[in-house]
Amino acid sequence: MTPKDIRPPTSDVDVSAQGDRAALSRRAFLRTATVAAGAAGVVAHSAATAGAAELVPESDPEELAREHAGDPGALIDISRCVGCGKCVRACKLDNDLEWRDDQPATGPDAVLASSNWTVVRANSVAMVEESRLGPRRRIARRYVKSQCLHCLEPACASACFVAALHKSEEGPVLYDGNRCVGCRYCLMACPFSVPTFEWDETFGRVQKCDFCIERTAEGDPTACAEACPQGAITFGRRGELLAEAWRRIEADERYVRHVYGETEVGGTSVMYVSDVPFEELGFRMGLPIDPLPTYTWEVSRILPPFAAGFTVTIMALWARAHRIRREREEAEATAGEEASAR
Repeated sequence: MTPKDIRPPTSDVDVSAQGDRAALSRRAFLRTATVAAGAAGVVAHSAATAGAAELVPESDPEELAREHAGDPGALIDISRCVGCGKCVRACKLDNDLEWRDDQPATGPDAVLASSNWTVVRANSVAMVEESRLGPRRRIARRYVKSQCLHCLEPACASACFVAALHKSEEGPVLYDGNRCVGCRYCLMACPFSVPTFEWDETFGRVQKCDFCIERTAEGDPTACAEACPQGAITFGRRGELLAEAWRRIEADERYVRHVYGETEVGGTSVMYVSDVPFEELGFRMGLPIDPLPTYTWEVSRILPPFAAGFTVTIMALWARAHRIRREREEAEATAGEEASAR
């Protein structure tokens, strides 16, 4: 008798039956795994929704304006600024920031940088004035003070996964360097290109205006507003400043009928009025009125349930593969013992 004759004559039937059972088992497993993954996703979604309900960004600009009407803010009147730079000096003194030749803080090349939390940039603009001989075109100077606008729903804080940037209860957007991991996502997220980085430091940190939080939390004006001799920077509560901005616009037809920061990306605490179109002064135009975090929230809110379902499915597949391998090893061991016994 050949070795093949040792096997029982019913082995083919057993193999077929085992194959059918395996196929049924696979189908049952996939159904179970799908249901389990779906259930895990539902549970995770419910938990994430319940736990993060307070994190959902407000998307209604009018509701945001009402909610933050009492926040400290600043109204910058570009028509009143003479470019003296006293606001810049006050900021540097109050925050112990150095003067650097490679980081100009005033003039046409002024730029926000690690040592410049605020700058005053000079702009040449074409103006048309009425004269006895008719309209006359001339080149005039306008000075724009730039700093963090302290958005009502800040995109930088939304992009920061370690909460190094956050919207404080007092209103200003603050930075905690002890939490920062240096990813610089905030630099890319800000629609106004405000945050800067200490590129020349080994362990650099993000730098930005903190709206003189120690002053403003007590109701005192910012250092820059206090130093301005022309009244170009008005400190106050956002709701009152917005009303003042529109009062000026209605009282003087020279003003552009737009308050920059009223609705841009949901609104900001630092706002501007101007007698020159904002686009001619380098302001970013065409921004949405919806806060930018509302766009990322629509995607990020589905990640927890997706991750939970994916994890459950992978674990179930691993468990099934491990069980099949163990059963195969046990079957081979049993067949070897039976063959030895015969």
